[in-house]
Amino acid sequence: MSQATPESIALVEDFVNTLDLEDGSDVIDSPRALRAWIQRRMGLRARTLDEDGWNEVIRVREALREVIESHSTEPLDHRVVRTLNRAGAAARVGIRWDDDGAASFTPGDAGAGVVLGPMFAAVVTAQADGTWERLKICPADDCRAAFYDHSKNQSGKWCTMRVCGNRAKTRTYRERH
Repeated sequence: MSQATPESIALVEDFVNTLDLEDGSDVIDSPRALRAWIQRRMGLRARTLDEDGWNEVIRVREALREVIESHSTEPLDHRVVRTLNRAGAAARVGIRWDDDGAASFTPGDAGAGVVLGPMFAAVVTAQADGTWERLKICPADDCRAAFYDHSKNQSGKWCTMRVCGNRAKTRTYRERH
């Protein structure tokens, strides 16, 4: 299996990982920082993204983390689904056809929809191409990073075996001895 992460999954992975629990940093810790991330990562401009829109994006980021976590361990809380449904309705994702007849999802141009529209489109694409279930959350409480499981049988558990996996194995070994 190729080690390349599909683009739709990479976008969602990058979005969820804007919050780094290990070092306590958040790349999108304000509306201004979120606008900069959208421009840098997605090449889009968020003209009307305000504090309320930013708060909605943060709620969706954490809801997506919970959905992804449900791929391997946790059952999905219905409040998470309600959060995503509300945000999905507000995102106003549309279909745009180019001159060659190719269709693509496009976001509404207002507020949080600029980031959430493409994010939800990426999820739908990943579900359609069968890669969505490979996106997982590291079970380490101090990490919880999203990662793409490249293993052949989809048995990957840790974001990196070198860091989180090694810590868990060392902890288990010490507890046994």
